[in-house]
Amino acid sequence: MTTDYAFDSGTDLGKGQLDLLSEMFDGLSRDFIGAVSARPGQRCLDLGAGNGSLARWMVERVGPTGEVHAVDLDTTHLDAPGAHVHRHDVNDGLPDEGPFDLIHARLLLLHLERRREILTELVGALAPGGRLVLGEFTHPLTVPLAALTTADAELFDKVVGPGLGKVAPSAGQDYSWGRGIDWAMTEEGLTEVDSMEYHHTALGGSTGCRLYANYAAQMAPPLRALGVTDEELRRLHELLHDPRLRVQFFPFVCVRGRKPGADPGPVREA
Repeated sequence: MTTDYAFDSGTDLGKGQLDLLSEMFDGLSRDFIGAVSARPGQRCLDLGAGNGSLARWMVERVGPTGEVHAVDLDTTHLDAPGAHVHRHDVNDGLPDEGPFDLIHARLLLLHLERRREILTELVGALAPGGRLVLGEFTHPLTVPLAALTTADAELFDKVVGPGLGKVAPSAGQDYSWGRGIDWAMTEEGLTEVDSMEYHHTALGGSTGCRLYANYAAQMAPPLRALGVTDEELRRLHELLHDPRLRVQFFPFVCVRGRKPGADPGPVREA
């Protein structure tokens, strides 16, 4: 099965996107995973592994008796020494069927139309007592919280609003998905389901606004097709680097659940 994704992680812009995401969310992801999993001797799967930053952390955590599989559609920038790296589309199944003590995916399933079916597959690949941890964006406000002029505020809304309302859905993205993961994990029979939501306001020039600028640059062709001009895209880029702009970044929802059964324990014998 082939899939068209909105963003191309193999490009320079794609690398910038992956690095900015790591800068913003790796700490949150590590804390949410680390409270329950990625322990010595465990077998871990990182889906949509991006630049490999979390896979590298997992390799350190599981140690020489553990195992980490890092999966992405494009592995150009995936740097994870010690991990088993797979260039693979999860729409076609998992490159390794498991079982896994930890399966993690960040900002992946919201891009996939088969997301609910894939969730079922991930639960099936968990070992008894294993954990599934998902992190997804939900829909942000598209009206700035502060801007230098009314025209600048309207421009941000004009570009970001259609980007989320028209371009993203046409590419298969669903920003409502994150709100339903807790229920979906429960329906799949996972226990100890727990969720966290992180809200962040971003000033122009911050990591969040630079990521907005990166997304706008990658989505420029479909935005132009919706009537956004090159001059408006140029002005938006300026705004997103101006500290007088303040916007809400995408709310980030993390959900984790545990497969019933015996805890696999902290160490697996070699």
